[in-house]
Parts: sequence; structure tokens; C-alpha cells
Amino acid sequence: MTKRTPSPAHPRGRADLRDVVVLVTGAAGSIGTALRTRFAAEGAVVVGLDLVADPEAGILACDITDQEQVGAAVGQVVADHGRLDVLVNNAGISAIGTVDDHDLATHRRVLEVNHLGALACTLAALPHLRGSRGCVVTIGSVAGFAPVAGRPAYVAAKHAVTGLMEALRPELAADGVHVGLVHPTFVTTVLTTADGRRDRSTTGAPVRPDDVAAAVLDVVRRRRDRALVGRTAHLAWQASRLAPRTYARLMTRRLRQGTPG
Repeated sequence: MTKRTPSPAHPRGRADLRDVVVLVTGAAGSIGTALRTRFAAEGAVVVGLDLVADPEAGILACDITDQEQVGAAVGQVVADHGRLDVLVNNAGISAIGTVDDHDLATHRRVLEVNHLGALACTLAALPHLRGSRGCVVTIGSVAGFAPVAGRPAYVAAKHAVTGLMEALRPELAADGVHVGLVHPTFVTTVLTTADGRRDRSTTGAPVRPDDVAAAVLDVVRRRRDRALVGRTAHLAWQASRLAPRTYARLMTRRLRQGTPG
């Protein structure tokens, strides 16, 4: 990736993303690729993190569950580009099965990537985001605010990171740092599971990775607290609050029917 010297940080709420320095985790996946493409099209300086480096795509090698690696990667971004304006916590893994199907190690691994990995990246980025009055956006899920059958480890981890970011929003607002969440319904891609399988079960119409990326850019531009992506996400948000038992019954029935993704 060609190094650019970015202009001074944009004021809060400005729609122009030119030269904004963006760090995306899980950058090699479908949503990560869509995020990098969308931000780059707006003129942003985009750096990705993933387990395997891809210099051509501007992706640095980093295991986000390793705090030292995360600190080094964030330090490199700031050294190369002078600042950091936006962190997108996108990396995640799933786990399919009932609570009896997975041991504690599986639950721990899912929590480490989805929750503690996002926390590690946020902590490393915060000093720089405070300086730029920047933004943290975390990719949540319907599983982050409502129960989803057959994925207790994933639901627990997504609830954890959602709760963390909701708690950080008012805390960091005093420093000028905005915290946003993007909750998509099931996406038309595969998600790696803790045991190496691929998660494809869905309920309702899935959304595209580009739909998720577009929502992230909207959250950054408008400094929105959250975005729900897809009709199912909107329905789940309302139903899980107004009629939680009915929501759980209908969602479980749909998932057991194996709605294709």
C-alpha cells in the first residue's frame, strides 16, 4: 500500500472521509474486504489486520487475542500514517451447537476473539482516537441483543462485546470519541467457527457484506449509536423487546427449519 501523509483530522460529524486513517480487523474476510473497499472509495487511508499479512491489500499480520501483537500493529499504523481516526472491530468467529456440544475451551475461544479481541484493539487505539476525536465501530449481530438458537457461545460473546461498547459510549464521549455498533442479520457469507467448520444457518433474508460496510460508513459519518442491517434485524430488535417469548419461539422454529443462506 502506498504511504500517504494524511491531512489533519476531520471535525466530528463531517461527512468527508478523505485521508481519514481507518483500521479494520478481520480485514481479509468478506465483510472486511467490503469495508476496505468502501472506505478506500471514499479516499480514506485503510489498514487491515488479519492472521495472515497481505501487503498488496494493506493487511498486517496480527492475532487480536494477543495484546502485544495488537499494540505493535496499532503502533505501526500510527508510525506510518501519523494518527488513527477510525477503528472497526470486525473480526469474529462462531460456534454451532447446543450448550452440551462445546467445552469451556470453545466458549473461551469465541469470547476471546469476539469480545476480548475487540477490547484489546480498542484499548490500544484509544490514546490515538482521543487525539483525533475519532470513532470506534464494532460489528455486532442480532445475536448481540437477542437470543439465537444453536449458538450459545456466540450469543454470549456478542452480548458481551455489545454491552461493553454500550458502556463505553457515554464514558468516551467526554473525550470526543464516538462508539457505534452495527448489528446485521445473517450475512451472505460464511463465518469460521471455533472448531474450523463454517456457519451458514440463517433465519429471514440475509444481507450482503457490502450492506454491512455501508452501515459502518453511515455510523462513522453521522456518529450514530447503532445501525440495524436487514429487515430481520429490525424485526428482531422490536420483537425481542416487546414480545421476547414470541420472538424466541419463532426464531427457534425458523432456525430448526434450516432456512437456506
